[in-house]
Amino acid sequence: MRKAVRLLFSVLCILAVAGCATVTPPSRTLPSYIKRLYIPEFRNTSRLPGAQAELTPLVVDEFLADGRLDVVQNERADARLEGRIKSFRDYSSASSGDRFPLVNTMEMECVIELWDPYDRDRVMPIARYHVPAVIQYFSDTRRSIEETQTEARERLMRQMAKNIVSTVIFGTPEAPKPLEQKAVEQYRERQGTKRHEPIITVPRFPKPVKSAQ
Repeated sequence: MRKAVRLLFSVLCILAVAGCATVTPPSRTLPSYIKRLYIPEFRNTSRLPGAQAELTPLVVDEFLADGRLDVVQNERADARLEGRIKSFRDYSSASSGDRFPLVNTMEMECVIELWDPYDRDRVMPIARYHVPAVIQYFSDTRRSIEETQTEARERLMRQMAKNIVSTVIFGTPEAPKPLEQKAVEQYRERQGTKRHEPIITVPRFPKPVKSAQ
């Protein structure tokens, strides 16, 4: 009896300390000048047909619900968010003694890129992120808590939308690829400062000068 009381007291102390601990909110890593996004329909290279039609509006809704960034048309955007559904998996992760599936795992990975909407050369994006999402669901049809594959996929899509918003605002972009870095250097060599020197070195509409009397 005394051991049970001591154990309960220890658990309560741990919970009290955990409740008093301060949680530091994540800081925004997205450049401050990006306040409006344009989000076209995602591309889909996974084995889940039609996933882009489900995920894109959920991402838009999640950004609007978050409230930190606005979703606008391309001509008014500070950045263009382009997404690609890279992969999707649905597999059994736990089974019963007779190998009947009990729990399934759904995984999805998206590649998110932020582009300058006015950059016609598109040498390299402003930022690139790989965003994963994983859920588990009871697939055993013999149990009352069973979740259908459609319901689980909808939950995965919503989780992915939340992960994308969080990663874009608070995440660290990936380093540029070597080929992209080389392309940027070549672009700078072709489009150097000498190519952009002004042709007209005097004001096109000079101020009138009073004639001497």
